[in-house]
Amino acid sequence: MKKDICLLFTLFLTAAAWPAAAAAPCPPPDASEAKIYQSDFKWNYTLPEMKARFEEMYASPKRLDKRAYWDAAAKSYVLPPSYDGAPVKIGPELAGALRSHIEQALKLGYADAVFFPDMGHSHLLVPDALWKAKYDKYEPAQYSEMYEAMLADPAVHIFYHTAEQLKTLEGGQPINDEQLLFRRANRNIAGAIKPPSELRVLQNPESAANTVSDVPGYRWWGAGFNFSAQKDGCFAYEHKGRTYRFDISLHDLPPDPSAGGGDW
Repeated sequence: MKKDICLLFTLFLTAAAWPAAAAAPCPPPDASEAKIYQSDFKWNYTLPEMKARFEEMYASPKRLDKRAYWDAAAKSYVLPPSYDGAPVKIGPELAGALRSHIEQALKLGYADAVFFPDMGHSHLLVPDALWKAKYDKYEPAQYSEMYEAMLADPAVHIFYHTAEQLKTLEGGQPINDEQLLFRRANRNIAGAIKPPSELRVLQNPESAANTVSDVPGYRWWGAGFNFSAQKDGCFAYEHKGRTYRFDISLHDLPPDPSAGGGDW
């Protein structure tokens, strides 16, 4: 009896540590779970097209390949690695920060949809001094440990390119549309893994698409994570009074194997 009470108390504490960003613990995907492929999207969406495609994908059964799931034995959500290594445990720090960043981006108009064509992939910014003192010491065989540390480190920032497949240029020049100009100007956003954390906007005037790929004072870790809203997702955010769910994955969108090769 005492053992059962202790187990229930442990499970309660584990659940309580997670913010509202985490939906009910969800099991690992089975072999029948439909995947999102590169061919599910296209380049140069108009804004109405992109918003409509988001609603279609949100309602579809398709989810991110090798997405995060709840590991009962580890008492944690875990991410299957994109390299040879153990699954990466992720804590409430990442889920809470990501929820905060998504909600801010949507509210401020920096993003219109949470999936790859708009706000759906990330990179990591590690302060140079911290990189040299800590993260540069990890060997490739220790990448799972490194990811677990980085994705819970309040000094690390998540960097997002939004408007990824939104058409904002025509003939190499910005399209003269107020909303598209705003989206282009605010497509590089970053926030700390410390909820709540305010997003900051970065610019690259040398890039026609205003794409930032380097931030002074930070080590750019390009291999971040993907995330995509879907009705059965493991995590949650709110927008305009509605609760949306989403998934996270360390893997890029795969090509559709039935297409016989790379989609992009």
